[in-house]
Order: sequence, then structure tokens, then C-alpha cells
Amino acid sequence: MGDKLERIFEYRVLHAKQRELQIPLTLAERERELKLKQELPERVPSVDDQDAFTVLPEPIAAQYVVAGHFGAGSLRNASANGLAIATMEEPPALGQRLILHVHDSARGVEYTFPCRVVSRVVKSPPSMGVRLEGVPSQARTGHRSGSVWRSDVFPPEEHVVGGGGRQRA
Repeated sequence: MGDKLERIFEYRVLHAKQRELQIPLTLAERERELKLKQELPERVPSVDDQDAFTVLPEPIAAQYVVAGHFGAGSLRNASANGLAIATMEEPPALGQRLILHVHDSARGVEYTFPCRVVSRVVKSPPSMGVRLEGVPSQARTGHRSGSVWRSDVFPPEEHVVGGGGRQRA
């Protein structure tokens, strides 16, 4: 599942680099983009799509931000150009732009995809199809060991302030 997201992310970065940022691709990048394009379906899948090339083995938790509103759901299907998300509530309107965050906990990576809603289902279960746009990003969220990262492991430092007094930071 993570491998599919990683390949989609890589394809979208190469796609955006050339088409949206007008940065020419190297020969190796052009070859990699073409290979990924051949491997990944292009159409935006629906949430109930059963295509083996788009369906994820297990849904992945997803959150989105749209017009100052936060929403949640689960990513069910993914392609080179779009994603299908089952939502917890009525999905955003057609044409609405949103930022989608998908956390791949197995790899310790969070993907951020700018998108536009291109299909929606408002009856139960609600869902939406989003077309990927713009430049995606990814961030490490920790390593794979499952350890918890904490900022309060060490006590705050004490600093000497004017007059010889001590103050905690």
C-alpha cells in the first residue's frame, strides 16, 4: 500500500516539476516519469472501484482541509491522477480545492496532496473522488519502530538571569 503511494507521489512530483514549475526534467527523470505513468492507471477511481491496479489492500486514514473546514475519511483507491476517499460526512462541493493529508504509518511518512473534488456521493456512505493538482510534499513522521517522539524527555534548562537569579526556560 505504501509503495503505491510512494510511486504516485514520485510521479506527481516529476509531473508538477515539468508542467507546473517549468523545470526541465533530466533524461533519467523523463524515463522514470514515463515508467511510472505506464505502471499507474490515469483515471480518477471511485471509492467502490474494484480495479486491482487502483484499490488499496487496506484503507488508509486521511484528513483534508477545505475552505477553513477539516474533514476526515479513508483513502480506498489511488491512481496517478486521483484518489477516492470515503468521507465521514458530506464531501465538499464539486470543483472545491482541498489539501489532503495521508499518513502511511508503516513507513513513517505523511503525504500532502493538493486536490480538486471531481466526483462526490452524498448518500450513505459519502465519498469523493479528487484529481491531484500542484506539487505534493512528504514529511517523515518518525521511524518504523513505533517509538513515541517526545519533546519533554529532558527537563527544561535553567538559565541564569540578571542579578544571579535562576529561571526555568
